[in-house]
Amino acid sequence: MAAAKRPGVQYRDSPLSKGPTIEAEDVPKDQIRRRSSEKRHSMYATPEDCDMNEGGKAPSEPAAPIYGELLVLGTNGCLPCPAISSKMSNYFQLKKQPKATGISPIIKEPGNADSLLRKSTHTVAVVMNRPGSGAAITEYGHDPNTDMFQIGRSADSAIDLVVVEMVAMADGTKAYKSNSTVSRYACRIQCERAPPYTARLYAAAFDTHSKIHLSAMAPTWSQFSGEYDGLTTNGVAFMRPTGVFESGVSPGEWREVTVMGNVRKLRAQRSSRTPGDPVPEETNILTDGCLIDLCGVTLMWRTAMGLEHGPSDTIMRERRQALNEKAPQCPVNFLTLHFRSQSAASTEESLREPWAYLKCGHIYSHHDWKAGSEENYTHRTCPMCLVPSPYIRLELGQERGFFIDNGELTHSFMPCGHVTTEKTTQYWKKVKIPHMATEWVPRCPFCSFPLDPTTPMVKLIFS
Repeated sequence: MAAAKRPGVQYRDSPLSKGPTIEAEDVPKDQIRRRSSEKRHSMYATPEDCDMNEGGKAPSEPAAPIYGELLVLGTNGCLPCPAISSKMSNYFQLKKQPKATGISPIIKEPGNADSLLRKSTHTVAVVMNRPGSGAAITEYGHDPNTDMFQIGRSADSAIDLVVVEMVAMADGTKAYKSNSTVSRYACRIQCERAPPYTARLYAAAFDTHSKIHLSAMAPTWSQFSGEYDGLTTNGVAFMRPTGVFESGVSPGEWREVTVMGNVRKLRAQRSSRTPGDPVPEETNILTDGCLIDLCGVTLMWRTAMGLEHGPSDTIMRERRQALNEKAPQCPVNFLTLHFRSQSAASTEESLREPWAYLKCGHIYSHHDWKAGSEENYTHRTCPMCLVPSPYIRLELGQERGFFIDNGELTHSFMPCGHVTTEKTTQYWKKVKIPHMATEWVPRCPFCSFPLDPTTPMVKLIFS
């Protein structure tokens, strides 16, 4: 039976999650808020999230600063398929908790297993690869200065944010992968409760018994400081971009974070038992735009300040209206084309919806000129310039957090057809995201479809 929802917490479903869902066995924690189209990027929680005073009234000022948001790549403003847990969403908003939930190491005693028997005590047990070396156990205590958030595939009470790998089906829809490679307890993030609310990433999350156990099969080692550390089986990779959004940003180097929060170079293969070289000059601090790859699901970290400077709901509406006010005409069907908002989108084809030949960028309505005896969208010829090209329906990029700037919507990713700004396409075409064990490919952030290796983007041409 699903647990009762916590009073005073807002729970919003993803717009496309209308089907039946499997509720998690526990109560979604206070830090998770579903999408708010009105004040999503506010630095503070809504009045419903504020603590109540003795008189039962909300205080005059909000009390819960927002640390940042985790966006799921491949979700264009909503989950593409129904959620299978009440703690799933296309984005997760992390905010300051009423009471600190963070932890920090207090005892490091190799071989001391007493703390493993105490369910309320958070411990990390590292089994060394060397025969007869036993286990190194690190005990954690309460940290009043941080809040901890745990991420993984499991929907049990230990996990705050549930993520599951999705795969494309033959009919173009998406479904959750039954044998997902995302770990049940993938990673954890600790945020400082005081400004500037620094967030740090760690591999592995604590289970329902407050334990992390790295077996001898996982890459483990001891350091000169006497600290024991290790990596999870498939690892937690992250990429910290260089520069600042809006003014110029470039992809950084991918690294792997350890259970203790140290940084190392990537392994030769994702599940290799040989760890990469340490990178002591780098930290596990998450900066605006960091990507976190969990071997099947990639998340993007946006700070509250970064989101405040990004495109707002109002700007997104204005950009769409600006496209429609140009009254672009289809030179074949002689129809005025119209970009719909996401809320008004329909699965049925409409003659007024813009389509494009992605090799040249010319825009049309849906037509069958030189389509052959059957509908063919991969090998068509543009009626205007006669260039052979894939022919696809255009769709506006809806997730504001993936945008690099507030510019006009002039370009499209290829071959998926998601429309965004030129700077956004220029950035994401250079970001190589992990795929399988050894592949790295640029992907559209709105759908996660691999970009064309020779022509990843195209400038749209309206008639």
